Amino acid sequence: MILSSWTYRRFIWENAWRDLWFRYVGSAMGFLWNAIHPLFQILLYTLVFSHLIPARIPNLSSGFGFAIYLCSGLIPWMGFSETVTRCTGSFIANANYLKKVSIPEQVFVIQNASSCFMNLAISVALFIVVCIFLGHSPALSWLALPLVLLLLQGFGFGLGLFLGVMNTFFRDISQALTLFLQLWFWVTPIVYVESILPEWARSMLYLNPVFYFVRASQNIIVEGAWPHWSSFAIMFCIAAGFSILGYLTLIRLRSEIRDVL
Repeated sequence: MILSSWTYRRFIWENAWRDLWFRYVGSAMGFLWNAIHPLFQILLYTLVFSHLIPARIPNLSSGFGFAIYLCSGLIPWMGFSETVTRCTGSFIANANYLKKVSIPEQVFVIQNASSCFMNLAISVALFIVVCIFLGHSPALSWLALPLVLLLLQGFGFGLGLFLGVMNTFFRDISQALTLFLQLWFWVTPIVYVESILPEWARSMLYLNPVFYFVRASQNIIVEGAWPHWSSFAIMFCIAAGFSILGYLTLIRLRSEIRDVL
């Protein structure tokens, strides 16, 4: 998989960039919508949770504390969910190419994951600007954020690759995924702090693989704390494990995918 990614790196890069550039083709603002959408969401959450529904985070005295906490988990989650969703539909969306050209199937999944990561990078950059504007200065630990997000997107890619293969044979998976992601969002402490949960519920959080990434992002941005090395080890194992699972599933069913499409 790594070899094919390198071999088709130009194809992946050009198509990922083209997808991001032409996502809003035909609109007057064009590419700028990639920045306007996340910026609008960040400002909206900041307004709602700092003035209309004021909430406090223990480690932040600022009135914008909860909005910063919310966005520090919500933005990575949106990037992850977009990656899983788009990767799941990669094979069906590119069925015409897969039937006519001999490009490895995973290349199209990597292309979608790359496009989603670019979009996530734009959102995070805008969020950092908003944080600085609100007086929440970045800490040195923020340098660890790109690695956390990269591992999170690796997890999303692996899960999306696995589901993409299965979705080729069972088309209901893409529909069920939308419902599952909604449930997954609410069992992850993004719009609430984990301390409000009962003890048994907090212990269950460690069974949620996304929790490690979200908590690391929140700790980095909100508390300015470096994630423990064990957290990076767990996140790496999750990202690598799901990527291997997805690729092994692809290898096992590769001979049948193009016939089904």
